[in-house]
Amino acid sequence: MTNAATSAPFAEGDFRVGRVINQSVSVLSRNFPALFLIGVVAYLPIRLAALGFTSLTRGTLPVSVTPLRTGIAALLFVLTLLFFSMFSQAVILHAAFQNMRHQPTNIVESLKVGLRRIFFLLLLAIILGIAALLVAIALSLAVGAVVVMFRSSAYTGVATIVAVILGLAVFAFFFTMWFVAVAACVMERRGPFGAMGRSQVLTKGHRWRIFGMMLLLFIAISIISVVVGLILSPAGSMIVTFLGNLAWSAIWGAYFATAVAVSYHDLRVAKEGIDIEQIASVFD
Repeated sequence: MTNAATSAPFAEGDFRVGRVINQSVSVLSRNFPALFLIGVVAYLPIRLAALGFTSLTRGTLPVSVTPLRTGIAALLFVLTLLFFSMFSQAVILHAAFQNMRHQPTNIVESLKVGLRRIFFLLLLAIILGIAALLVAIALSLAVGAVVVMFRSSAYTGVATIVAVILGLAVFAFFFTMWFVAVAACVMERRGPFGAMGRSQVLTKGHRWRIFGMMLLLFIAISIISVVVGLILSPAGSMIVTFLGNLAWSAIWGAYFATAVAVSYHDLRVAKEGIDIEQIASVFD
């Protein structure tokens, strides 16, 4: 059976949420050990950073907690989260495309692909981190202004909720617009701004579908996370809880990165009508 035949499910000329979700599950299940290992390596620093940030904010670390230190710690945590999640996306992107091409998955080769783009991924993480910080600051100022404006008013709560919803809408807009920026950075060897612009072009006309897909996945991950927490809480061991959360983060991170890879492929097929071999020729 030829590659063209076996890759037929990936060659339809439209972007469909159901197909992205199903194909992502299929790709992940066929490469679960390798993608899970990549997820563990990527999310270990994230989990450690989250543990340190939580300890700082709760005052359990032997340092004085100040707004400046809390802000710096929050920014460092966001950058750590963005960078390592993006790096894992880059590595898993290669592995996922090799699987979609019915080629063997090679973790070493996938790591090399990620490492070759690591500088641009770092810049992309910094730019997106600053953008997220600016939106968060704008949201905080908006909520503060609403509280001052409607002080001692029955409309304070409603106005605050509206401000928060608008802020989350802005986050969602930029998230969907730059959903495949990492894929464009790796697959098309673009710089951070070029990758963001390319993602903006590819997602145009499909952002509501991407938003719906991510909302659906967010609801699913929230439910599963609660279940995982309920399962781990009786253990009462910090190590068991940490390892359990790390394992779940690795699985979710691997699936999300796979979904980005499949989405990037389907968006290019829908927009440009090219096949998987043309897209993945950058790896040859």
